[in-house]
Amino acid sequence: MLDRKVSKMINEARWADGQQVRNRLEDITYNPMRSQEEFVMRMVRENARTEYGRANNFKAIRSMEEFRERLPLTTYDDYAGYIERIANKEKNILTAYLTESMSAFDGSKKLPQSRWTVQAGYEYNFCAAFYIAGNHDLLTEGLTLNLIDGTTEQLPSGMMVRNMLAHLLLKRETDNSQSYIIPLDFADALSHMDIRYLEALFALSQKDLSLAICERYDNMVEMLRYIEKHWPRLAEDIENGNTLVQPDAERANAIREIMEEHHIGTQMVEQLWPSLHCILVYDVDRLSASFELLRTYCGSHVHFVFTGISSPIGTFSTTLNMDDPQTVLIPDSMFYEFKDKESRNDNRLLTLDQLEIGRSYELVVTTLSGLYRFKTKKTFLVVGRYHDTPTVIVDKG
Repeated sequence: MLDRKVSKMINEARWADGQQVRNRLEDITYNPMRSQEEFVMRMVRENARTEYGRANNFKAIRSMEEFRERLPLTTYDDYAGYIERIANKEKNILTAYLTESMSAFDGSKKLPQSRWTVQAGYEYNFCAAFYIAGNHDLLTEGLTLNLIDGTTEQLPSGMMVRNMLAHLLLKRETDNSQSYIIPLDFADALSHMDIRYLEALFALSQKDLSLAICERYDNMVEMLRYIEKHWPRLAEDIENGNTLVQPDAERANAIREIMEEHHIGTQMVEQLWPSLHCILVYDVDRLSASFELLRTYCGSHVHFVFTGISSPIGTFSTTLNMDDPQTVLIPDSMFYEFKDKESRNDNRLLTLDQLEIGRSYELVVTTLSGLYRFKTKKTFLVVGRYHDTPTVIVDKG
């Protein structure tokens, strides 16, 4: 049985972690290039004895500029052979750091996730979001609806391949049974359609939801559309109970009353879950005009935290404010280089301190999972600054 008070304590603990992260962000965004230099020098020092570090003579690198001069730009193909060996649990290949799992990248490709990449995601995408929600008094005693793809694949070596966000949720595995409505391991046993049913059934069975976590905002849209189409069956299953939920005739009748009056595509969240006031959205890459449909379903009483820009490559930026897709680049999570979108010269890359507001840049990164000067194929538009660090949105042009 889920305990709402325990859930609130868990969320408040995450808020406290997020406060520490925000305090650090306040410091490092005043002088981002100091953090960038420290990042590069730590990375080359600690990875000098890896196979990649020896091949590129990391030991001889004495500055950030030397690192940029000596190492070439890279693409996924430059790492394919290395990654295959890492997937077979070979160590000290691209990085000396522990590889916790792999994540799917660009279709069937895979990228290693080191413990430090996962930690950065947990702090800057997860805890930072709870900090914003907590500062707006949105971490109540209600429970959390997690619309996250928890599907995992085990390679022959035993290495796990999983969604990065699911990995973040598992960072505090003991919290799961006391906080999340949907068990994270259900996705492995169910088909795509069954997952939609599972999400809708668990969500409808609980009136006291206060928070939802989505990998993409359309996760929530798809669940709400499923409820619109299948609510009679869902209400019946909640009334009678099954292997997933306990019988609850009172809740089933309340759902019927609400949905019988509901018009397709209109506000329904406040009626079904009066305490749901906050949705955390992790993939702002895909924010588009259809987001307005979710706003229509939710109404004005639901707020959004767009947690930052991230991918299997790593965590690029973190949230600053409620209901604001603008996020700030994180000076200590990776090393950033930028090519002006209008430039054809790959050798003329800029650093954080050289970016101009209103211009778009293609992103090149060095990460703590073993990617060095990696061309991400992502383009950011610089929209402002937080202290001395650029704030960005994804460039859709």
